Amino acid sequence: MKILGIIPARGGSKGIKRKNLRILNRKPLIYYQIKNALESKFIDDIVVTSDSDEILNYASSLHVHLRKRPESLADDITTLDPVIYDALEYTELNNKKEYDIVITLQPTSPLMSPVSLDKAIEKFMDENIDTLLPVVDATHLYWKKDNDKLSPDYETRLNRQWLPKKYKEAGAFLITRREFVKKNSRFGKNIDIFILEETEGLDIDTEMDFLIAETAIKRLKITFIVNGNNDIGMGHVYRTLTLADGLLGHDILFIMTDSGKTSINLIKERGYNVINTKKDSLFNLLADINPNIIINDILDTKFDYINKLKDSGFFVVNFEDLGDGSDNAHLVFNALYEKTNPNPNHRFGYEYECLNEKFLLNEPIKFKKVPKTLLTTFGGVDQCNMTSKLLNLSSEIFNQTPLEKIIVILGGGYKHNIDLYQIDSRIEIHQQVDNMPELMKKADIAVTSNGRTIYELTSMGIPTISIAQNDRETLHLFARYNKGIKYLGISCTVTDEDILNSIKAISYDANLRGKMYHKQLKSSAVIKNGLTKIIDEISSNYWKWKHEKNQN
Repeated sequence: MKILGIIPARGGSKGIKRKNLRILNRKPLIYYQIKNALESKFIDDIVVTSDSDEILNYASSLHVHLRKRPESLADDITTLDPVIYDALEYTELNNKKEYDIVITLQPTSPLMSPVSLDKAIEKFMDENIDTLLPVVDATHLYWKKDNDKLSPDYETRLNRQWLPKKYKEAGAFLITRREFVKKNSRFGKNIDIFILEETEGLDIDTEMDFLIAETAIKRLKITFIVNGNNDIGMGHVYRTLTLADGLLGHDILFIMTDSGKTSINLIKERGYNVINTKKDSLFNLLADINPNIIINDILDTKFDYINKLKDSGFFVVNFEDLGDGSDNAHLVFNALYEKTNPNPNHRFGYEYECLNEKFLLNEPIKFKKVPKTLLTTFGGVDQCNMTSKLLNLSSEIFNQTPLEKIIVILGGGYKHNIDLYQIDSRIEIHQQVDNMPELMKKADIAVTSNGRTIYELTSMGIPTISIAQNDRETLHLFARYNKGIKYLGISCTVTDEDILNSIKAISYDANLRGKMYHKQLKSSAVIKNGLTKIIDEISSNYWKWKHEKNQN
C-alpha cells in the first residue's frame, strides 16, 4: 500500500508568530513531524504544504516534496480539509502515482514519537479502519454551560479513576483512506481512536504550551546503578532516591547487582522501577535500556568499567568514587572526601551534599542559652560501638553539665547491647528512625561520627562534636574547617576524657556554642541548596557533552 504523509504548515499564526519555525531545543518546530515521517517504516512520500517561502525553503533540505499553497487556501478561515486535498492531488499529479492511505501530520505536535506513529499505522491497516485519529485521556469532572446556566457534565461525583473514560482529540496525526479525502472532509464511516500518552499528545497553541514542550523534549532516560546491603549500608540507596525525587519527570530506572530485599523494596515503595541483575549481565541490560545518563553510587569504580560505559555512548556520573575510574567519568560528586588538585570532572565539598528532602522541609533549631538535650548517633552500624562509649559517660554528663536528656539514635545494623541504659528515663533510645529531623529538632548539642550525618546536623544548625570511626572518615575535611563542629579525631585515639571535656566546654560556654550555632546556620543554607546544584551540574554538563558529541 502506498502511503503519503502531508505536513500542513502556515507561515502565519494568531497565537505564536512564525510558530512553525520557532526553535524548540535547537530545531524548528516543523522539524519534528518531518523527522517522524522520514523515520516511519510505512510512509513512502512526504509533502510539506505551506504559503511561506521561508518554511518551504527550510523543508527543501530535508528530502521532502513541496507544495506552495494557493492564495485561496492561505487565509485564516480555511480549514485543513481543502489544504490536504490540494496537497494530495498536487503530489499524485507530480509523482504520477496514486496513494492508498493519506496521513496528516501537524507540526504543532512535536513530542509524538515515530514509534507511536508506526503503531498507529499498523493498527489502521490491521483493523480495516477508514479513519484513525489520536486522542489523549481527558477523564475529569467537567461542567457545561447552556443558556448562561452552569450544570455538572457528570452523573455522580467520583474520583477520577472511577469516572467514565473521556478522550480529547490530539492534532498529532489523522490517518484516512484515499477515497475519503475530499475538499470538505477526511473522515470515512469506520472511525477509531489511537490513545497517545499525554506528553506525546501535546498540541502547541500558546506560549505556555511551547514552554512545556521545551521542558518535555529534554526529558532524559536516567539509570541509577546502586547497591544497599548489610555490609555497605543503605546510605547510597537513600541518596539516589533523594536525587531521583529531584529529577521527577524524567524516565527513572534503578539497577541493583548486590543488594538485599530491604533496599529493593524501599525503591519500589517510592514508586520507581528497579531491576535486580547479575554483574555479568549488566552491560547487556544497559544496551537494551539505552539510557542517556548512568549514575553510579557504588563507591570506588575501575577504569575499565567506566570506559566501557562511555564507549557504549552513555554519559557517566559517579558519587563518592575514589577509585581509578573516577578520573574517567564525565562527572564525579563527592561531598565527603576531597582531593588536592582534583581533575576538572570532580565536584568536591559540602555544597554538593544531596540532603534528604525531610531536612529541606524543616527549619534549623532555635538557640538556647542553657542547653538541655544531647543527641548522639553513629550511623547504621556503629562499628566501633561509640554509642556505648558515650553512654558510659552518661552519669558524668548529667552531673557535670546542664544537660537533662540524651537522645540516642541507632541504625538498623546496630548489633551491640545497650539495654542497661533503658532503665534511665533521661536516656531516650530510638532505632531505625524514619524522620530524623523530628528528633534532631529536640537537640541542643550532638555527638556523631564523621560521615553524612554531619551535614544533616549542620542543616539543622546544631553545634556538633565529631569522631571519625575509620580511616575513610578521616578524609572528610568538612568537620575540620567548619567552626560549627569540634572534630576529635579517629575513634581509636579519642578518650572518654576527650568526649566529656568537649561536651562540658560546649554546654557551659554559651558564647562558644552561639558562635558554633551561627557557623552551622551559614553552612546550612549552602547544604540545603546542594541537591539543586547537583542537578544543575548534571544537566548542564550532559547537554554540553551531547551537543559537542553531535557536532563531531
